[in-house]
Amino acid sequence: MNNCSDYQKAYNYVKNYQKNGFSQGCCCTPRVGPTGPTGPQGPATIAIGTTTVGLPGSTPSVVNAGTNENAILNFVIPAGATGPTGATGPTGPTGATGPQGVPGTSGTQGTTGPTGATGPTGATGPTGATGPTGATGATGPQGTGATGPTGPTGATGATGPSITLAIGTVTTGAPGSTASASVTPLGGNAYSLNLTIPQGPTGPQGTTGTAGATGPTGATGPTGPQGTAGTTGATGPTGATGPQGTAGTTGATGPTGATGPQGTAGTTGATGPTGPTGPQGTAGTTGATGPTGPTGPTGPTGP
Repeated sequence: MNNCSDYQKAYNYVKNYQKNGFSQGCCCTPRVGPTGPTGPQGPATIAIGTTTVGLPGSTPSVVNAGTNENAILNFVIPAGATGPTGATGPTGPTGATGPQGVPGTSGTQGTTGPTGATGPTGATGPTGATGPTGATGATGPQGTGATGPTGPTGATGATGPSITLAIGTVTTGAPGSTASASVTPLGGNAYSLNLTIPQGPTGPQGTTGTAGATGPTGATGPTGPQGTAGTTGATGPTGATGPQGTAGTTGATGPTGATGPQGTAGTTGATGPTGPTGPQGTAGTTGATGPTGPTGPTGPTGP
């Protein structure tokens, strides 16, 4: 705010004060009395005190910080609206990168924690059930042919040469096949009898006999097929974590790179428009009327 405007506001303030301080006259025409004494001296000086910028949109104010004779006026004038932001200046070039600091030494490897205990082995799966035994075939009927009459006894024949009959091979045939026998000459009167006997059907399960005495332990038989794998046992608890290795020391910080040159300053943005003038402040209250001065002496009578 310039000085001319401040002075104008102060002048209006004083005029308003003087105008409100006068009494209204009577409507009747009074007789002219003697001239009263000279009133007190009016304001001798008007000085501008402080001029403070208030918040945008606030109410302006004027305060007399002095006396009625020597006024010191302090103004609070709201700031105008903020102008638009000026364009951003170009960015200055980036400073050179400082050298790489020396790498810190690696921390020692922490010891490995102990392995957790192995979980228990799962139970062996059950053995499959044995298939049922087939039924025994029925025994064929006994022949019932009639016995013929006994013929007369013949004469005793001459004694023949004796022969030797030995049991040769005895082979088990398939169940239900036909039994067979064959004689193999061995030379002279010696012969070998070879038999093929079919395997009979499996009989029914006999009753369990009483347990006999335990015989000697036989030789170990061949390993049977692998049984079904049991379910996996629960995992044992995890072993405690080993202590943390000592942290390596931090490498020395490299020197700071040189500062890049100052970028070109951006252009100043245009000045924003002046804010509107605030409303006229409320007029101060009228001061009390001073006491009436004593009546002066009567002047001489005019011609």
